[in-house]
Amino acid sequence: MPRGKKQCPSCKEFIGSRASSCGCGFVFKKTAPKKKFNKFELLSRLVDIPDKNKRLFYLKEFKMMKILTERYSLEFVSVVNFGRKFDSLAYLVSPKLKGTLDQKWRAFNYKFDKSKYVEYNIGEKVGDDKLIEKKNKNIKDFLNE
Repeated sequence: MPRGKKQCPSCKEFIGSRASSCGCGFVFKKTAPKKKFNKFELLSRLVDIPDKNKRLFYLKEFKMMKILTERYSLEFVSVVNFGRKFDSLAYLVSPKLKGTLDQKWRAFNYKFDKSKYVEYNIGEKVGDDKLIEKKNKNIKDFLNE
């Protein structure tokens, strides 16, 4: 294959790599770019970053992040939240939090099976909307009238 060219599957002719269609009428499918994750932002969201010895800290933490992404996925690690920041990702890799992470992983991958449940059609709306007047709940609302 010539450099900078791609081959049309229908007519086997070589055309430019950026061409979206061939002269024979074949249209090339566009692929969406993969979503890129900024691992530094992801790490700073989960872990308190120290002021000193950052190089060794990042080496250790990225190794543990690699372990987590192999066990679960990068998408899951990017959205998981514990409500606070840890000192290290070693807490998440440890067996003590493995059960909690596994539970969050199952919730992340949960697929709802609609075939088990009956779907009801309520139909069209009947009647007029009811207008509810706002009552004064405090002194400020009373004085603003």
